[in-house]
Amino acid sequence: PGDPNINGNYVSTMFVYRDSKVRHWREIDIEVTGNTPNSVTMNVLNADYTLMWNPSIQATKEFHASGKNVRSEFSTFAFEWLPSGITWYLDGNVIGQHPADSSLKVPDLSTKIIMNLWIFSDLWDFGGREGFNNRYPMHSEYDWFRFYRWDGDTSYPCNDASTSCLTEDDQFWSKNNPCDGIPQSGAPCETVCNQDAPKEARMFYP
Repeated sequence: PGDPNINGNYVSTMFVYRDSKVRHWREIDIEVTGNTPNSVTMNVLNADYTLMWNPSIQATKEFHASGKNVRSEFSTFAFEWLPSGITWYLDGNVIGQHPADSSLKVPDLSTKIIMNLWIFSDLWDFGGREGFNNRYPMHSEYDWFRFYRWDGDTSYPCNDASTSCLTEDDQFWSKNNPCDGIPQSGAPCETVCNQDAPKEARMFYP
């Protein structure tokens, strides 16, 4: 525990996301994973009404920061999402790009911003193959976050910082967990919030 050089199975990530396979799967990720201390993974996903994930809906890039352990200290991770393409940054330096003429289209619908830490069940198929080293509880820490609106976007986010400009399609399955207070749009949420659970664990309680 506490040793950033030990590999495991986890994905600590910042990403934008929209409703997965049910309607419009749109996703852009930047991730620190448990496979190597200097690894940064970048993903783009774009699909409509697909039954499940498949390789054709995702483009992935890997970056290995020379001489840097991205787990051991704060770094500045960022991506710029424009119609002309996506550019990822680490500490102000470009580490990956996904141009608009790529075979997988640049996502073009509104999304929500998510930061979280997760593991790939007991299969360890993604995020590092050495999940036997995991020690719980685990946590990731974000020192600050900043969002910039593209000058050419006249729709999102809503000018009054509310949901007033969002369509029904925008809000479909926008709920994150049973305790977030966001009404579920679309299929009903089948879990309930356990207020007796610790705040950091409430989303995991059925």
